[in-house]
Amino acid sequence: MLGLCETLRCRRQLILAHFGETSEPCGNCDTCLNPPQAWDGTVPAQKLLSTIVRLARERNQRYGAGHLIDILLGKRTERVEQWSHDQLSTFGIGTELTDLQWRTVARQLLAGGLLAVSGDGHGTLGLTEASGSVLRGDQQVQLREETVTRARRSGRKSGVGPGGAPRSRSAAAAALDGNDRELFEQLRAWRAETARAAAVPAYVVFPDSTLTAIAQARPVSLAALMAVNGIGVKKLEQYGDAVLGLVAAPPSGVAS
Repeated sequence: MLGLCETLRCRRQLILAHFGETSEPCGNCDTCLNPPQAWDGTVPAQKLLSTIVRLARERNQRYGAGHLIDILLGKRTERVEQWSHDQLSTFGIGTELTDLQWRTVARQLLAGGLLAVSGDGHGTLGLTEASGSVLRGDQQVQLREETVTRARRSGRKSGVGPGGAPRSRSAAAAALDGNDRELFEQLRAWRAETARAAAVPAYVVFPDSTLTAIAQARPVSLAALMAVNGIGVKKLEQYGDAVLGLVAAPPSGVAS
């Protein structure tokens, strides 16, 4: 019901679709008469769907929205540690949204037919036939802006812009200056090359929030790097040495 309330689409269309019927927009409901503002939620949708895919393929596991969001936020909960979900490549890649914002994203994906609740009686989430086009980047996902904005009014605290969209790179690194900012840009360039080589989106390697934290913390060992939010054992093994090499390199213009 919450997904129906938060939809961008004609409410009559959604209700009829629930019963297997199709129709044109009614032109009479509130979303038809006063279309709500939308924001591009494609990347958050891909992150959530990717987490579901990885749990299913790598672990043969399915979970509800709460645990999926814990993974995206990089929370080391008892269940996350029990099942070593901090080693998933999507662990900690969703810190640009808050818990409440992720929940409204999940509800809107359910209402839009891009997620489905399984019939196991535990409320676990799975993909639908339409999910693949989003994961491939063939379909853009538009989400209702006001619901995400309402979930956390202060975008500066959540890492989300005024309209509910994730902040840009410059905003994510706004707190950095001097050598820290230069290191952040070097990490971004390395991330772009690494993502291209692996044929994956850049955020799968590391989100901007993790690069920002690395630039601020400047870890000098693998143990220190592991303490940065968003870095689990798997990513430490994959990228740890490369990241530490960038951190240790002298700033441009400084003699070695």
